[in-house]
Amino acid sequence: MYVVNLKMKTIKLPLYVLISFLLIGCSITRLQQKGNVYPDVFTFETSFTTQKSILILPFEFNGVTKNFLFDTGADVSLIQREYPIGKTQNISGASNRKMKLGKEYVKSLKIGTVEFKNTFALNGDLDGLKQQISDFGGIIGQTIINKANWQIDYPNKKLKISNKDLTDTTFQTIKFKRIDGAPYTFITIKGVEHKVIIDLGSSSEFNLPEGSKLAKQLLQEYNFKNNERERYTIGGIETITEQIGVIPLIKIGGVEFENVKTSINVSSQPRIGSAFFKDCVVLIDNSNNRYKIKK
Repeated sequence: MYVVNLKMKTIKLPLYVLISFLLIGCSITRLQQKGNVYPDVFTFETSFTTQKSILILPFEFNGVTKNFLFDTGADVSLIQREYPIGKTQNISGASNRKMKLGKEYVKSLKIGTVEFKNTFALNGDLDGLKQQISDFGGIIGQTIINKANWQIDYPNKKLKISNKDLTDTTFQTIKFKRIDGAPYTFITIKGVEHKVIIDLGSSSEFNLPEGSKLAKQLLQEYNFKNNERERYTIGGIETITEQIGVIPLIKIGGVEFENVKTSINVSSQPRIGSAFFKDCVVLIDNSNNRYKIKK
């Protein structure tokens, strides 16, 4: 039995995708280890498009190329299906409506010359995303991401996938910790470190849960304005009010990020999203269990 807490936003306003899975009675890390990659030695380079700042990658599924969102914050992948298959579970969304998702092992997901075989995924009809993204195939989560090294060049929209070490001396290793398969780092604001998830499936720059200690502190120190927008969850569309401001300087190790747009709203945990890295090359170095960046 498992419970899934899934949030996705938006429908007509900027896209933000977050999938957070809590699997009860089933180890997330064990599911993430299922499957393999073919061939054993591989390097593949391609360009990518974005929805807002979130990567959209062409993966071949069942002989058809579909567009998949790339989401480091998703513990497992999700396959778009009109109806769920496999063992199903009714999932409660943020508005207490329910959605039925199935679970499966995906025989093959292929991008270019790299094929991921027999990886675990959930499945169901993500109608909101399907309406926004043409040929929407699903979401690429940690069940696939953790099986390769990914070099994401955001300014030039280039992606390199390999089993080889892609690092060079121009990259800086950032402080990194993996918790239940999810990637976390530590940002510094005014000399104080704060743990955040690296969620490349979020189009935010920096997002904080309302009511959190850091959110309260920043609201006192900087100017924030109310912003109203629509958010899509598996429970349907809802209108939320959030606070939007700009933090003059945030550091990750020795790398400085200036004038970081910051949102405070109902969310599960502090996060830096794909827009935070818009001027960077990000290296997800799974071979050495680390993240590296360069500006």
